[in-house]
Amino acid sequence: MYTYTREHTKNDWPLIWYQKLAQFHKIPSGNQWNFTQQHVIDFLIAQRRAKKSTATRIRIVDALTEFQKRRTQLQNQADLREIKAKLQMLLKQDKRRDYEQNQPSHETNSEEIGFINSSEPDVIQQVRIIMRAGKHKYSTEKAYVRQVRLFMRERQLRSLADFQSVTSADVESHLSDLAVDGEVAPSTQNQAFHALRLLFELVLKRDFGKIDAVRSTKAVRIPSVMSRNEVAQVVSKLPPPYQLIAKLLYGCGMRISECLRLRIKDIDFQLKRIEVHASKGDKSRFVPLPDSVIDSLQQAIRSRRVLHDKDLDDGTASVELPFALTKKYPNAHREFKWQFLFASHKLSRNPKTGKLQRHHIHRDTFTAQLANAVSELNFQKRITSHTFRHSFATHLLKAGTDIRTIQELLGHNDISTTMIYLHVLNVDTDKVISPLDTLEIIPNRNATHVAEPKTKPSATPPPVESSHPWKSAASPISHKRTGSSESENVRHNKTYTIGVAVLAMVFLLGMAIVCSTFPTALHHNVRPTRARGYSPSTVFFPQRIVDRCHNSSGSSYAAKSSQPANVLV
Repeated sequence: MYTYTREHTKNDWPLIWYQKLAQFHKIPSGNQWNFTQQHVIDFLIAQRRAKKSTATRIRIVDALTEFQKRRTQLQNQADLREIKAKLQMLLKQDKRRDYEQNQPSHETNSEEIGFINSSEPDVIQQVRIIMRAGKHKYSTEKAYVRQVRLFMRERQLRSLADFQSVTSADVESHLSDLAVDGEVAPSTQNQAFHALRLLFELVLKRDFGKIDAVRSTKAVRIPSVMSRNEVAQVVSKLPPPYQLIAKLLYGCGMRISECLRLRIKDIDFQLKRIEVHASKGDKSRFVPLPDSVIDSLQQAIRSRRVLHDKDLDDGTASVELPFALTKKYPNAHREFKWQFLFASHKLSRNPKTGKLQRHHIHRDTFTAQLANAVSELNFQKRITSHTFRHSFATHLLKAGTDIRTIQELLGHNDISTTMIYLHVLNVDTDKVISPLDTLEIIPNRNATHVAEPKTKPSATPPPVESSHPWKSAASPISHKRTGSSESENVRHNKTYTIGVAVLAMVFLLGMAIVCSTFPTALHHNVRPTRARGYSPSTVFFPQRIVDRCHNSSGSSYAAKSSQPANVLV
């Protein structure tokens, strides 16, 4: 029997909820009450009427389950797992309903939705409407529409009516095909997953379900980096205004999209910094303004002023503004400070609103100019606009800049993303001597060599260690056959002959000493081995050497030994 005190139940939530359950059903305190599922259901219904959330009711069930584990002596206790599963399902429905309610209604914001092409499939139109109502970027809209079109083409779907038979299994199969057959990157597979999830939950109004597709894997690769000399050569080959764009990419570490979207107001010459807005993840940051580009930027701004004045005279001066600034400031789209710095030479229609405006230059134009410059320099390294950003971070690290500062300049959320540039500190290849450079490779003199043009004889080469004791240490060893004179060849042959003669004399002298001392050493030290049927003399000394030694000493070891002659010899 349990006795409850205020101090005992202060933080004991399983006991607290059990007491409230017993009080709700008017069970006297202190009794060993074995409650049932219906008791818990009635109590949870009362809690829902008291405006308790679904998450709170799930915690109540967990607390009562924990209290049951303490009372192991009671039999046939209620199983609360089904109640918890039902509550978890209700919690998912509540989250989905809250998400849909927080989405802006596209029916009342037709002006913000803008132009929708009626010739597109109704599914694509609905996706565009939902994404524009949710304030997604146009680049994200294009990417999601592309993934939905791919799914429709693979499943041969044409309209919303065809999606009635499509299930989560089809989505799972499609994502697996992208990873296995398509060999796409993990980011592409994730993009397709989120695009189809938006299609199911916000357009089709259906539960997306659990997707267990084959995941795409991609090894982490170190970034391609240019040297300082290569950066200077590439930048010098670019024509204006692309040369200025390349200088900002390398000098500020910006992405190409961030650089092209720069507006006149974003450049602060007094504080020497540039404001970067609408970056990846819709973030903003400051980057330093290099002193070497100040004059070029001021000249570009003056040229941009001339073009803007012409647009004002023609009545076509207009630029896209972020968010709802067009409504808040109706004339801001004609102001010079809001204009793009790198503006296009022609007007274009906004794909969202259909208005004729002057947008910034397309990123593909810079890519084409960069490819031409790299081709003229005959660089075999893969160089893109993002290579300038990699080179910016790598060169800063080599100069001793703190990696935390580089993370802020690059706009990375996680320091682990910036850590990839530490490879330049861990492996300093220009200070490592390859083992191949320490080898001395002797050329094959029998191989056929192409005749080399005669050059002026150089000074005496430095001494090189030779691997042969009779070879001169000062003789040059190279991979190419050198044209040595006849006198040098004769001197080398004499050295070789003398070395061979000395070795022969040493060998003969050693044999004479062995023959003179062999009988005595054999008589005192050699012990014949009967077990294997041979003696050490038969292993180390041939028969003719043993006979010669016996004849020279005048004694016969076989006569003195007690062993048979066929065993010893």
